[in-house]
Amino acid sequence: MTSVIRPEFNQRDIRSFVIRGGRITEAQQKAFDLYWPQYGLSLQNGAINPQQLFGNNNPLVVEIGYGMGDSLLTMAERETDKNFIGIEVHLPGVGRLVNEAGKRNLPNLKTYCADAIDVLTLCIAENSVSRLQLFFPDPWHKKTS
Repeated sequence: MTSVIRPEFNQRDIRSFVIRGGRITEAQQKAFDLYWPQYGLSLQNGAINPQQLFGNNNPLVVEIGYGMGDSLLTMAERETDKNFIGIEVHLPGVGRLVNEAGKRNLPNLKTYCADAIDVLTLCIAENSVSRLQLFFPDPWHKKTS
């Protein structure tokens, strides 16, 4: 069965991102099918409890806009004493992250394919994030109406 993953977001006039085009590779689609239940998070599930989600009390790191996920994967591998949640809307990047996380069996990594504003507002409790990362913001112009 093929999972159909689409970026989640609430309707607003102004977006904080532009969904770039890009094809999902066969490996990325297979990753969604195999690993999304383990690594994927949804706005529809509402607020998360990081301790229950990860099964520990490690500090929570949230990265917004991880692109293809290379740095986030490396951090999750090296900083096993922290839990990581990535937020990205670029489907090929989300697929790649989920694929690599599954191959590496990373227990301290989850991701949303959603608008960061919605995730931070609806899913992440205040004062629950130890570190927020935003390394390379999307440079493209945004539609204002």
